[in-house]
Order: sequence, then structure tokens, then C-alpha cells
Amino acid sequence: MLLLLSLHSWADTLTATVDRNQLSRGETVELQVRFDGLTTSDPDFSALEQDFEILSQHQQNQFSIMNGSPQSYTQWTLQLLPKQTGRVLIPALQLKGVQSDPITLQVEKRTAVSTGAEPVFMETELDKSSVYVQEQLLLTLRLNTSVPLQGLSSEELMVKNASLLKVSENQYQKRDNGVLYQVVELKYALFPDTSGELIIPPVRFTAAIPDRRDPFSGSLFGSRGKPVFLFSEEQHVEVKPRPANYGSGDWLPAKGLSLSERWSRPLDELVAGEPVTRTINLTAQGLMDSQLPPLSIDSGEGFKVYPDQPQLENSPTGNGVIGSRIESIAIVPSRAGSITLPPIKIRWWDTTSQQVRETVLEGQTLDVKPAAGVTATPTPNPEVAAAATDTAVMTGPIATADTRRASLLVWVLIAFNLLLLIAVIVLFLLWQNSRDRSTKPQSITNDKEEESTLFKALQLRAREGNLRNFREALLLWAGAFWKKSLLTLMDISEAAGNGDFTCALDALDRALYSPDLSGNLDLNAICQQVKQLRKQQRSQKPTKGKTLAPLYDDKIKS
Repeated sequence: MLLLLSLHSWADTLTATVDRNQLSRGETVELQVRFDGLTTSDPDFSALEQDFEILSQHQQNQFSIMNGSPQSYTQWTLQLLPKQTGRVLIPALQLKGVQSDPITLQVEKRTAVSTGAEPVFMETELDKSSVYVQEQLLLTLRLNTSVPLQGLSSEELMVKNASLLKVSENQYQKRDNGVLYQVVELKYALFPDTSGELIIPPVRFTAAIPDRRDPFSGSLFGSRGKPVFLFSEEQHVEVKPRPANYGSGDWLPAKGLSLSERWSRPLDELVAGEPVTRTINLTAQGLMDSQLPPLSIDSGEGFKVYPDQPQLENSPTGNGVIGSRIESIAIVPSRAGSITLPPIKIRWWDTTSQQVRETVLEGQTLDVKPAAGVTATPTPNPEVAAAATDTAVMTGPIATADTRRASLLVWVLIAFNLLLLIAVIVLFLLWQNSRDRSTKPQSITNDKEEESTLFKALQLRAREGNLRNFREALLLWAGAFWKKSLLTLMDISEAAGNGDFTCALDALDRALYSPDLSGNLDLNAICQQVKQLRKQQRSQKPTKGKTLAPLYDDKIKS
């Protein structure tokens, strides 16, 4: 009974102590909880998780008899990392009806300026205190250490209502107050999605300083050392809406924006019916590729355009992101003479000068030569036509000086217009009576002319021997022949359904990406297969005047 009473008196206490009550942000505190007695259960440590991160937990049991008196206790050692600064409370812990006293800690902010006393410290820097929505904001984080670190790692930066991209990660050395520091620098480009206040949360860096006296650091970090936790400072940035004077359209806040172009061949060698590729590069400093708008390029008088899929790219630099959008357009002149390409204009907001700017890719007038064997139709001279019009206007009053002759001329014109109207009505009635006659629509005629022109261009590319130009001309011809969008040689193969032609296209595809095979490919032979394919495909189409369904073709032939 004395032994039981003695054990009960020892077990009726639960104490909690810490190694220090004042610490800086990122430093850990050691909490020891002791229960005087033997137990198989643990105190409820879940109450600590609200204000602390539990990094490690160890338990030790002890039983001994000293001077005939039994002594026993159970002790838990925890490494805690405070989640916030200021006054932080370790709450009372409970076990078997007893509880410990609460403990108050004071967690100070760690200074971001080196004083020589801190072996490891963080720096947080923003290039601007306020930005417009979708404007680039540069965040720089620097970890400075004058002692070697092991197992350095950092959390991933996550910012609500913003897109971000890591643009650089560098390591270098600097000397501050006579102390040599190794610097790890991370730089991010952020693009706020909405106006208002943007909150950039702190980023935690974890490392270990080598320390052989710490027996528990190896189990946590994989090597002996004192744990170090560093946090970047939380940042608050004002995000302004787009300016009212910008107007509607695509919102492009950038440091700089440029437009450039290149052509697949010299512009003085353009021939009617032969495609030429125009590549336009839109580049913006301080914008991601996903923010750049598509270019509006349409067909015009005397030419058609066939755009390809755009190429998007982000180029990270020390000054942020450079986004680019490259668009390739195949232009096919439909006639000889002059064709005019309109200018391309992009309006954007200069974030440096805080004003609206416009970048223009000037329009061009191209001289197109006639195809081989075709006589060029001269383009009317606007000045000559205007002069002829002016002469007619000047001589009009002289020719109509006589009022009677002018009146007679008016009646003659009225009679002529009445006769023309009657003729139009008669022709319309005749057309209504002959609707059962099958006539070939003009659009089909135009399609055949375009297909024939593109086939001639394909033959010309075969004679030149350039594989990539030949592939481009082949895709254009196939799209006009089958009247649908064909983007790859495999699409042409599926549309043709010809085994020999498929083998030829496979050989062309391999030769495009294997310089060793390009010399063994006969492009003229492929043109002959295309010619035979045109003949076969057209022979399978119903001839003019046939109106019966294909089901009765065999009966007609018999």
C-alpha cells in the first residue's frame, strides 16, 4: 500500500518547459513535457498545430528505485516552428486528469538587413509598389548565408488571382560589412488577373547548418546539422484597372512591343499562282505568349491567304518575360500585276511612359509576274482614267449646247433603259423555264481554275527541287482539290486512298527530316502521280447532264 501511494504521488504532475521564450521568425523552440509516472498514452498535442508546426517528436520512459523509493516518469521532446510572429501561446496540455501550465512565447520578425550577427538571412524585393491588371511584376527572393548549408530547399510560390513564371535562379557571392556571403537568388514574374490588392504570401526556405552535437537533426534532414527555417516577407501590391483612355480592344501592358516579318523568297520573284510564305513575329517585353492576340490577316483583291498554326514562346530573362507569337501565312497571288497588303496595327500600353502606343507593320504593294505562257493584263493607270473622266466632263457642255439635242438625248436614254429592262425580264423568264437544265456553277469554275493554278505551281516547285517548298505547294493544291483543310501529308494520303501515292508521301516526309535521303527523291515522279490521281478522281465524278442516282449507273452502262 505504501508503494502504491508513493507511485500515485509521483504520477499526479504534468509539467511543460521550453528552452527559450524569445526567438526570431524561422527559429525553432524545444518543448519538453514530463509526466511523473508510467503511461502508454500521449498527451493531446493537436492543440499545438494551430500556431506551430511540429517538426519532430521523441518519447523517453524512465523507472528507477532510489533509497528504497521507486521513481518513474515519461518525457516527450518536441521541436516546434511558430507559424506567425508576435505573442504566441503554447496551450495547456492534458493527460490522465492532470494538465500543464500554458507558456507564452514572443516571436520577433527577422531583420532583412545584414548586421554581421546573422549567419543566414532573407531579402525580399519588388520592382514596383503598384501595377496595372495583367502587367508584369518582378519579385526577387535572396537567401544570404555566411556558413555552409545542407539540404537547402524552398516551398513553391503560390499567389492567388495571379499567373506567375520563374524567370531566373542564380548563385553568387557578395561581401557585406566585411562578411562574405553566398547568395541564392530566385526571381519570379507575376501577372495579376484582377484589380484590387494582391497579396504575395511568404515563401519558406529550409536548410541545415552542420552541427555534430545535434543527435536528432540527422533523422529530420538526412545529415547532421542544426535546422534553419527562413521566410520571405509577405508583400501587398496595389493592382489598378486598365486606364479609361485606353478604350476597347486587347489590353496589352508591356515595356516594349515590336512587329517584324520575313519572306520565303525575294519579293521581286513573285509569280501568279505560286505561293509565297510571309512570317510575322509579334514580340512583347513584359508579356507572356498567352497574352498576345492573334493577327488579323485576310484575303484581298488579287490574292488569297492560308494561315498556319501560330508558334508561341516565352523567353525568361533577368528583366522578366519576353513573349513572342509567330504566325506564318501562305499568300497565293491569283493574277499578275500589283497587289496591296494592308498594314498591321497593334495598340498597347507603355508601362514605362504610362501612355498608349501603336506599333505598325507597314503595308506593301507587290508586283506579281504572269505565269509562264500567260500574257499579263495591264492594270489601268488611275491617273489616265481620271484624265479621261475630266475630259468627258469638260466636253459635255459643248456637245449639249443645243437644248433640243439634249432633250432628244434624254428621251433616247430613257427608251434604251426601258428596252434593257424588258430584255432582263425576258431573260429571267427564259431562265425560269430552263431550270431543269444542269449548268455548272461559277464557283465550281473558279475552284477548278484555282486548283489548276496550284497544280502548275506544284510542278514548278518540283523542278526547283526544294523539298519544303514542294511540300507547302502540295498542301495548298490538295486543299483546293478536295475542298477541305489538309494540314499534313498524312491527311493527303487519307484523302487520296492510293497505296502507291501513300508510299511516295512517306518517302517525302522522311526526306524532309533526313538530309541523307533528300537526294534520292524524285519530285517530278510525285507530280506524275498527282497528275494521274487528278485524272482518276475526276473520271469518278458524274458527268454533266446526269441526274440519276449512282444506284442506277450499272443499268445505264448496260
